[in-house]
Order: sequence, then C-alpha cells, then structure tokens
Amino acid sequence: MSEVAAATTIPAPQLTRRERWQRFPSTWQMYALLLLVTAAGAFLRFWRIDYQSYWIDEYYTVNRINGTFTRLLESLSSQGFPPGWYALLRWWCLAIEYITGSGATAFGPVGTRSLTALLGTLTIPAMYLLARQFTDRKGALLVALFTAVNPFLIYYSRDIKMYPATWFFMTLNLGLFFKWQTSQRHITVFTLWVLSGAAMVLMHAMAWWIVVIQLLAVLTRPRLRPLNAPLFLFGISLWALTPIYWFMNRTNWVTRVVEEGGDGGVGWNTQYTDMSWQTVGGLVTSHLGGYLWPVLPPSNKINGWFGLGGDFNQNLSTRAWPWLADWQLYVAVFIFAVLLLGLFPWRGIRRSEERQLSATEGRWWWIAIWVVIPPTALALTWLPRDHAWFKLIFEQWLDVPSVPRVWEPRYLGIVAPALILWLAASVRRFPTWPLRTLLVLAIVAASIYSALSSHLIIRQPPWHKTIAAALPYYDRNAKQKIAVGTPAIRHPGTTDLFMYQTALGIRPGVNNEQPFLWNKWARGLYDTEYDNWLRQLRWDDEVEVVVLTDRLGDLSDPAHPISNDRALALLNRRGAQNRQWRLVYEEHYRWHYEWRFYIFHTWRTRIWVKDPPATTSAPATTITRP
Repeated sequence: MSEVAAATTIPAPQLTRRERWQRFPSTWQMYALLLLVTAAGAFLRFWRIDYQSYWIDEYYTVNRINGTFTRLLESLSSQGFPPGWYALLRWWCLAIEYITGSGATAFGPVGTRSLTALLGTLTIPAMYLLARQFTDRKGALLVALFTAVNPFLIYYSRDIKMYPATWFFMTLNLGLFFKWQTSQRHITVFTLWVLSGAAMVLMHAMAWWIVVIQLLAVLTRPRLRPLNAPLFLFGISLWALTPIYWFMNRTNWVTRVVEEGGDGGVGWNTQYTDMSWQTVGGLVTSHLGGYLWPVLPPSNKINGWFGLGGDFNQNLSTRAWPWLADWQLYVAVFIFAVLLLGLFPWRGIRRSEERQLSATEGRWWWIAIWVVIPPTALALTWLPRDHAWFKLIFEQWLDVPSVPRVWEPRYLGIVAPALILWLAASVRRFPTWPLRTLLVLAIVAASIYSALSSHLIIRQPPWHKTIAAALPYYDRNAKQKIAVGTPAIRHPGTTDLFMYQTALGIRPGVNNEQPFLWNKWARGLYDTEYDNWLRQLRWDDEVEVVVLTDRLGDLSDPAHPISNDRALALLNRRGAQNRQWRLVYEEHYRWHYEWRFYIFHTWRTRIWVKDPPATTSAPATTITRP
C-alpha cells in the first residue's frame, strides 16, 4: 500500500525566482525583518542620546515639568501649546525618578530624551502599518527602513520637544483610519483611531491638518459604508473636546492673538527664514536628508540668525566645510531626481504589482494632497484680517510685517511621513531590480551618514564638553561657587545651568524659582550673562572656579573675546587673602549650525582657579589645549 502511495505522490512544483520573490516575505519573515529594522532605528535614536547639550527650548521644557502639575499648567497659560506633551513627559520623568531615586537622572538628557527616542522608535512600525494601507509587505518594509534611518526623524527623536510624539500618534492615527475603512473589526479599529487622534491633537495643534486628509479620503472613497461618515464626524468631535476646553478656559493665548494682535509665539520666524527657492527646496532636504538646502557662503539671513559675525564669510576656510556643502547639494539633486522620476510610468512595472497596489485602501493622490496642503497653507499671504476666527487660525501665516510665514522644518514635520511614502513608492517604480537595489542602498547610506551628525559632531553649544572639563576643579563639599561666563548668542547660556546640576547629581531647577530642599545645593551654582561676568566676580569672594566660553573671531566688541592676559589681570585685581588666579585649562571645539552643519564656530573654553593660600605651595600651572 505504501508503494502505491509513494508511486502516486506528486512532487512539489519548482518555483521560479520571480515566484519566490512574489511570495516574499512570509508572515514570520515580515515580523523578523520589521523587528530588525525597528532595532536598527532604535540604535540610531538611543545611541549617545546625551551627546548634544540641552538647547533653549529643551531648557524651557525641563523648567516647566520639574515642578508641580499646577505650575506646569500655569506656565502654559499664555502659550499656544496643548498640555498633553508636557503632562506626558512630566509623568515619564517622575516615574524614572521614582524607580531610580534620582531627580538628576530623571530630568537629565538621558531621562527626558528617552521618551522621545522611544516614540521615535515606535514610529517605525506605525509607518509600516500606514504603508500597508497603500502597498504590499515589501513596499511597507521599505517604508519602515527609510523611516528607521531618516535623519530628520532621528534628530528630533533625540530632542524633548513634542514633535516626535505628534508624528507618532499622527502616523498611527492615519494607519488606523485607513484600516478602519476596510476592517471587519469595525468598532475595535474605530475606537483605536479615536484614542490615537485624541492623543495626537493634545501633542500639537499642527496635527489638525491631518483631519483635512482624512476628510478628503472619506468624501472620495468608493463604496463608503453607511456609518463611516457620521462616525468620522463623531470621532473628530471627541478629539476636539479637550483642546477646545483648554484654549477657551485655561489659556489666554486665543485672546492674545485675536484681540490683542499678538504674534502667536512664532514671530521669530521672520528672522529665521524667507520664501526663497532654497527654502522651498529645503522642505524636502530637511525632511528626507536632515539638512536645509546648502547655501555657501551663508546669506545675510543665515548670518544674522546664527550670529556668525561680520567677518564670517571672509574666513570660510577655517569656519566651513565646503566639501560637505557640495555633498549635500549632490544628495539633494539625487533625492529630487528619485522623487520626480518615480512618477514616470516605467514599462518595467509588472501588472501584478499594479493590481496589488490598487487593491489596497490608500489612494496615492491622498499622499500628494498630504504633501501639498500644509506647506501651502503655511505660506499663505492673502487671507483677510478682518475676521476674528480667520485671524486666530491663520494669524501667524498672514502677510504682516512681524510674521510673514512659518516654514520651519519641525512645524512642517507632519509631511515627513508622506515624503517617505512618496520616496519608497518612487524607488519601487524604477524598472529593474538592480537599479532599485542600488537606489535603496544609496538612500540608506546617505541617510545614515547625515543622521550620524547628531552623534558625532556638536550641533548645539557644547556645554557638555565645558562641564566635563570644569567639574574636576570644583569642590562641592567646600561650598565653593563656580562662575560661568558666556557670550550673547542666539540660544543664550542659561541652558547650561541644568547641565551642571544634573552632572553633579542635583535635580535641576533655577535658583529661587522653586522652594524645594534640593535647591540649597544648587545655590552653589549660578549662570551669568557675559556682560555681568566680571562685575559678579569683583564682590563674590566665594568663587573658586571661573569658566569662560566664547566664540573666537566672531564678536565685534573689542572686549570679546577677552584675552588670557586681560582676564588674568582683571581677576587678580582684588585677590582674597593674597590668593591669585591662574589659567589651568583651554580647549577649542567646533560648534556646527544645526541644519547647515557645514558651517561652524570655534568654541573656546577656558578655566581659571584660585591658587591655595600663600602659606602653602601652589601646584605648577598646567594648561590643557587641543
């Protein structure tokens, strides 16, 4: 009987290479590859997460969340931000403080940024979910890969602003929305869509632009279910409950903008950007390449915003990397070429893939609308100003002298997922698999190269370098004071106070702002503006360490940068108990501009300490230089 069965057994058909590729990936392969891609993205987001110092917005964020919840809400009473992100970050930091027993760990860069890094990592599978509504598994995995290595998303995943949370919930919400349109588990997916949407709009008001995309999808979807439209409106109404209550009852931002003519908190944009073609091109290069359109030598607007100094362009050989600007320009041209050529209907596209793409719920023209509408709206200059609600919604984008437009990369970050979808779809439309493979490798390599700038070069004022050099000279137990002087820069030096405190194991807080017990230790640390630096030292005999940071050659005031000899003469003008000062440390660093990091300053750190009393032998003067 077995011989008969063996004789009638039909061998399995031999699959061709194309058939094997069409069946790839299987379910377990898909999960394994998605996990691998997510792990790679997590590494790029968590590795050296504390390498960049806090910048001014992070300082304000920590200052808001390190007190009581009531104080947090009060600090937002005049702002245009919903409270969701700050409440979430505060609870996260308090949980870390409870687990570790250390407020310095909880509110230091690792503790605070770990939440945004986590949300940035979760954006990778969320993008896979969204992409599956537009394409097959292979295409969705490609989208996840481009998301994992995207330098723009990586940069903000290492920053404690609300943008990574907004983009994560927005991406998840869009994926759930398209899933809801076709899912048999109608109520379950609808509920998740409502919850993610409520979280999304509590992070940042820019998320409301996604409603436009979803509304168009509902209105243009064929075979619309009878309840989908009313359920959609019901869900949007639920999203709006908390924001409406917040802005109508708990903040005066609406009154300030509508009735008092305030700038909505975005007036600085007029100094930051204009609507030149480089700015328009920078929308794509920043969100896909991690940098603004390269301009070398820097324009007057770039020079003024970054405070480069009047002689900067005459000294580019020591203050710029022209080769990097050229490389970024070539990458920008490459990105635009892929995006545009991918729109061409190449003959090599297989009909089976076309049918597979068209069978999914997502319509690619919705992606086009997603890319076009928010940037266009944020560049509007013709809306009327006589209607109060128009003024409330569009005030910061009206053609007024103070704020002509808002085209800042993070505000327009809501289109970054759409651009990633567009890029992946374009790559898949190219005619041959060797060409597609080469394009994928080139995009991944260029993305990682740009993303690693957050890990390997200094893109914020290098307080972490200065602090690491200064603290060995500071004796906390002796109740010494350490004076820190810094030049007037765009993002001033008050941010480094938190860095000193957390480095010493002190829970961060600004002196005399909060009556917490641990602040008595922080009273030994103070941060002063550069202009008051010498005046402070003349009367404070408890100062034992002086740290001065400046930017060489970029300040027109003859007192800046102060020379070593002049500083030493001023410090020794009234030495307490015949104790003299000596220079013990000097080092130079490169501080690169965040979004045009081919230009940089030379950041100098110098440290002076008081010699021991004259009755003891003072150690020899040692100076550390690069």
